[in-house]
Amino acid sequence: MRPPLSNGGGMKMFLADLFLPNRCPFCDAFIPYDRLCCDGCFDSCAWSDENICPVCGKSVMRECRCGKVTYDECVAAAYYTGNAKAAVIRLKFMDGVSAAAVFGRVLRDMLKVRGILDSIDAAVPVPMHRSGLSARGYNQAELIAREIVRDTDIPLRTDLLYRDEPQTAQHDLGLEERMAAALQYHGRDADLGGMTVLLADDVLTTGATFSACADILKRMGAVRVVCAAAVTA
Repeated sequence: MRPPLSNGGGMKMFLADLFLPNRCPFCDAFIPYDRLCCDGCFDSCAWSDENICPVCGKSVMRECRCGKVTYDECVAAAYYTGNAKAAVIRLKFMDGVSAAAVFGRVLRDMLKVRGILDSIDAAVPVPMHRSGLSARGYNQAELIAREIVRDTDIPLRTDLLYRDEPQTAQHDLGLEERMAAALQYHGRDADLGGMTVLLADDVLTTGATFSACADILKRMGAVRVVCAAAVTA
């Protein structure tokens, strides 16, 4: 079922659209100021299906990684292909922040359908290192997490995890390098005793980042970590 694709509109958005016209995060076409994306782009997106493993979040037709991850469940909104891939690239590198709202709403609906959303005690975005956050101006994982918990009582916790300065961007790393890079994530002093935590990110590739962060959250006391990714590669 398609979630509402309106961004709420309002005079502020209408005036902003006069100077910075709204664009679809999937195809980059101009769209009405009160829309998040084109209906056609949404309908043609490669949304996840029964071939996505509910535990590891990877395709069971390609490389299911159950038994190799530390998190307990995973939902992925779409496959990393076609216009979903284009939207994530715009989100990461071209200020296409409306993609976070689209993916976040799809993920929220998926979590509701699975009966998971009501059990979540806190939502945590995978952190960016400070230099990357300064250069981009936002953490796309945080935008996705924020949309998932919008209009709920679930707190968004950006104070629990942090990341060391990486030498190379994650998308340029191979499997072994990603596993090593996962060691750059750390936790702050907090007690998550008995909590179920939602961990959000934009792209699920090997599961190394989610696993590293889930392991940290469990050492803080979380009893269950559910991951949510915009796309699975």
